[in-house]
Amino acid sequence: MKPSPVPEDRLLVLLYHNVGPSPGRRGLGAQWTAPKVLRAEIRWLRQSGHTFVDERWVKDWMAAAGEPQPLPPFLAEGGETSLRPTLLTFDDGQANLYTQALPVLEQENVPSLVFMVAGRIGGFTDWEDRPGWRGNSLLTWEQMREMQQRGVTFGSHTLSHRRLTDLPEEQWRRELAESKQALEEGLGRPVETLAYPYGDFSPEIGQTALEMGYRLCFSTLPGLNTSTTDRSALRRMNVRRPGGLWAFRRKVARMVRTE
Repeated sequence: MKPSPVPEDRLLVLLYHNVGPSPGRRGLGAQWTAPKVLRAEIRWLRQSGHTFVDERWVKDWMAAAGEPQPLPPFLAEGGETSLRPTLLTFDDGQANLYTQALPVLEQENVPSLVFMVAGRIGGFTDWEDRPGWRGNSLLTWEQMREMQQRGVTFGSHTLSHRRLTDLPEEQWRRELAESKQALEEGLGRPVETLAYPYGDFSPEIGQTALEMGYRLCFSTLPGLNTSTTDRSALRRMNVRRPGGLWAFRRKVARMVRTE
């Protein structure tokens, strides 16, 4: 297997949305990844030198930023030195993550981080105007607690999935603070990660999020991360276009060339 083009000292963060058979509708279908494709992407990454890490590992790695240093060991992988660390993230928290994604992640022994819209848990997507994007079932608290026991961690995707920079300061502060509080109370653990809806944020919003206790804030800016990347603007590769494994590998390579 040819090694991945990703440098060994860079963190690759993948952004997925839905896992399951594509509904086939133009636009909406781009947000779905078939379970067999997710599995193929995971296996290709692992075979080409990537090590899958979790939220805690990334927080520790970022906290140790400073002078160049080798990556610390990732105990869940048996204590080897981690090469090409890779984090899987899922935005929105739709119910197909429980039925379609979780079996693949468990079988492949891959941790993941799911960002929840805290004010809509157990309900339906209601933040898009386009038909087919609204009314999709979201994870329930019961499902989330079970997933938490099975290797999934949860972060905030705000309270209502609104574009933060469209809101007055009082409202975007509420979106950040109340979503964090609700998730912590519902899951019984600290919530220290945030993904901005639509990737929409400003330097002020990012700095405020860190001051509120979020330690990692994820954007949709493309690229790889180093241990000194701004923690309020971590980069992710959006895995949302159809095309299967070949397209996925090409997108990884293209992203590396633009670094």
